[in-house]
Amino acid sequence: MYSEGKFSPLSKLALLLGLCGFGFIISGIITVAIAKLGINVPSDKMEVALKDPANINYIRWLQVLTTFFLMALPAFVFWQITSDKPMPKMGFISYISWKQFLFVGLMVFAGFMVGGALSGITELIPLPKQTETFFRKLETEYTDQVMLIASMKSSADFLISLILLALLPAIFEEMLFRGSLQQVAISVTGSSAAGIICTSIFFSAIHFSYYGFLPRLFLGVMLGYIFYYSKNLWFSIAAHFINNAWELFSIYMFAKQGGKPSEMPDENLPVYAGIIGTAAIIFLFAEYRKESRKVLSGCIGNISGE
Repeated sequence: MYSEGKFSPLSKLALLLGLCGFGFIISGIITVAIAKLGINVPSDKMEVALKDPANINYIRWLQVLTTFFLMALPAFVFWQITSDKPMPKMGFISYISWKQFLFVGLMVFAGFMVGGALSGITELIPLPKQTETFFRKLETEYTDQVMLIASMKSSADFLISLILLALLPAIFEEMLFRGSLQQVAISVTGSSAAGIICTSIFFSAIHFSYYGFLPRLFLGVMLGYIFYYSKNLWFSIAAHFINNAWELFSIYMFAKQGGKPSEMPDENLPVYAGIIGTAAIIFLFAEYRKESRKVLSGCIGNISGE
């Protein structure tokens, strides 16, 4: 185990990206293994098999495993190498106030208004016909994959989906993006705002969704500041989970009412809704920051790893 002083910000960035690359290779091997052993299909037919509703359970577990190896494991190993107190440095600390959780929950629901307005704004941005066709095709493929993974036929299936598709991804993604990459990005850029924005851009871009880019960018920034002010990863995980859970609940209820994925209701909202949501979030963040300062005053040593 090494002390943090032996690693420069750029070397930390290189190490983290290298670990993610290694995790990507492992996740690829797991995908092939599941396709051959679990689903029992050859590699050249794997893409088709991973879109077959009959293989939904394999697809869900594959999603969990690949996210773990691509995001959670690299983050965990990164802090094991670079810090004497890896878990506190990543943000797993026990200093929590119920008021912080309250503010986080309210911010997420206000964020739905902002995200809906940003979706509406994205739709209004003019694009060349060929570019728009390309982005629409990507969006359709992404939506089809989400709807396949999130297909739920019963309340028990919904509860299982909450764990596999909302909770675990929230934990794994926050370990990498807010718990690791954001902290490294802030060190590299020397600016909290720049570090949070750069991390949020990457967070949104990996979903390969043009029409969802701005809403996810906003979500990433909100999650970034939730973690930055509290130094506690549990709060960004909670916010991420609430966001995922609400999306799953919406899909589940829509399906129960007889809706089809291709008929999913338009979630775009007018600009004024985004303005109202933004004003609410600014107020809530001010209160959240004050509460977080109170909580942090008694645990600085534990968070710094000293």
